[in-house]
Amino acid sequence: MKLHQFALAAALAVAALGSAQAGIYTYTGNFATHDTIGDAPTRIIAHFEFDFENSPSAEYNAYEFKSWDVSYGSIHLSSAAGNGLMNRFTFDTAMNITGWFFNASDTAEPWNYNANIQSLSDNFIFYAPNEAHDIALLENPLRSAAVYGNQGTWTLAPAVPEPATYLMLGAGLAAVGFASRKRRRQAA
Repeated sequence: MKLHQFALAAALAVAALGSAQAGIYTYTGNFATHDTIGDAPTRIIAHFEFDFENSPSAEYNAYEFKSWDVSYGSIHLSSAAGNGLMNRFTFDTAMNITGWFFNASDTAEPWNYNANIQSLSDNFIFYAPNEAHDIALLENPLRSAAVYGNQGTWTLAPAVPEPATYLMLGAGLAAVGFASRKRRRQAA
């Protein structure tokens, strides 16, 4: 009986850990077919952590970010660096990304940038139906990298729980242990 209670408490705690945390979505683009930026073609890599619980426009499927970063070769743009991001994402009912447009630039004014990285899915009809692309641009002098009609893939990694979550888990398991011990003493 004690093992059954412990297993149930542990399962509930692990389920609470998993459901309380959002995940980090990682976009991995395909290698650019044209590249005048670096010595060898590379690919766009992006990470987005959405704030699903606290976004004021969540009812319209518009979510704010906890953090984001986008890179292509030596170009690195991120929310931590104060770079700009125009974006639109669509999700299915399981919160998997089904369509996207993101345009990261080294300034909050996307029309006045020195470095710019953009990705568009082929099913994002609002912007350009059936025209998937990944593009990186550097100005002064103009250099670019691109792959057309060959969109990348998304993966979802669970976010790492905060230390307070582990403390709550430990406290809950300790409470179950103390209750079991007290019941054992009363039965003896």
